[in-house]
Amino acid sequence: MTSATPRAVDPTTVASGSARLFWAQVVGNAGLFVGLLLIARALGPSGRGTVAFITVTSLLLAWIARLGVGEATIVFAAQRPHARPILLANILAFAAIAGSVSGALVCGALVLAPSIRPPGVGGAELAALGLSVLAAALADAGYKFVAACSRFRLHALVTTTTSWAYAVAIATIWAAFGLTAARAAFAWAAVHGLRALVLFSASALDVGLQPPSLSLLRDSLRFGLRAWVGTLADDLNFRVDQILVAVIASETALGIYAVAVNAYEVLLYLPGGAATALLPLIAGSPRELRAERTLHAFRSVTFVTAASVVAAALLGPALLPIAFGSRFDDSVVPFLLLLPGVLGAVLLAIFTNALVASSAPGLSSLGPLASLFVGLALDFALIPPFGASGAAAAASAAFFAGGVTALLAYRTREPFRWRALVLPRRGDLDILRALFAALPRRRPASAAPGPVNPRSPAGAAAPEDDLT
Repeated sequence: MTSATPRAVDPTTVASGSARLFWAQVVGNAGLFVGLLLIARALGPSGRGTVAFITVTSLLLAWIARLGVGEATIVFAAQRPHARPILLANILAFAAIAGSVSGALVCGALVLAPSIRPPGVGGAELAALGLSVLAAALADAGYKFVAACSRFRLHALVTTTTSWAYAVAIATIWAAFGLTAARAAFAWAAVHGLRALVLFSASALDVGLQPPSLSLLRDSLRFGLRAWVGTLADDLNFRVDQILVAVIASETALGIYAVAVNAYEVLLYLPGGAATALLPLIAGSPRELRAERTLHAFRSVTFVTAASVVAAALLGPALLPIAFGSRFDDSVVPFLLLLPGVLGAVLLAIFTNALVASSAPGLSSLGPLASLFVGLALDFALIPPFGASGAAAAASAAFFAGGVTALLAYRTREPFRWRALVLPRRGDLDILRALFAALPRRRPASAAPGPVNPRSPAGAAAPEDDLT
């Protein structure tokens, strides 16, 4: 096997990549929004809560089962381009086995102990849950690999098209057969299975496929397990509170909270996109440039995100009931309580990924763990008396705790002056300019598209769309 020389890393990747990720999420989640809107209107808060329980549980199990192999694949693929065909085979095989085992275990546990599952989860819903765990594990692995290869355009295209496919599937099922929670969950699993198929097929055509390597898998687990603790905690931060709402409060309360979370997460598209684009960039950067590029990304993302939070606070209370109907009026207060946590989420996303890319997977776990522990403590304290609103307040506080912890951990790894965190510098509006530049534009008739390098870092990847 011949070795390959890594490409020179272009720092504008974060701006252009984040912009493409953002618009992919906007377009894709417009389709997602339509699907969720149809589910909410057809099934009401209780049915929406059942669907949320199935999808959220399957995502959490898929994230638990990956054991850091996805995180290691991103770093290894950036540092060892020649090993990508083997890394692809490893992550595919590992995701298929881990997803199957996890799905079987959770469904078996819920069958043996029916008292621990929500009332709306019966036999059909359990079957949908098991299939969803496998599909989510494979889709997550596929997204990780294309992000590792900086195939951001493919990443974005898959997210946008399959999100609209989900909306079409929900509308078709409702019109032809009638919509139930189980059917909505099967549609969710089918969309994630389609994503996995496209992502892995395209990756195999791009880099090739070689037999799996146990020694490389051991290296991936050795590195990834240290990062997995933090990324798992980070994933749990975004989803475990929904399961707790269903268990501690009710499926109806979860339906109310899920709608607030769906609206709030629009504000996290740009930070998530920036963090995804930042990881391979920093992994391939010289040590002396890592802090500068990380801080530049943080300042750029914070500027745009802060403006979007203000707009959401003004428009959200009026738009949520209009979109989802009067049965979801109670989603407004949780939505507003979630907004203060956006800045904490920006800190958490940027500096946690920067630590992983800087080969500090242990430190990268501190922020997500702090966020998880604070969130869980506040969830048990606030959900019983306040329901969805208590979960929202706990989430905001947890993101702030985790974001500050991640920032402090990063500063121990890559020291910088505090003023560099907030002092504007030239180029800090790169992301804003890139957001407008990434909008589709009409090409002059005389202009012909040039050749496209599918491995170019100029296109960005949309963060995995959770379809919850």
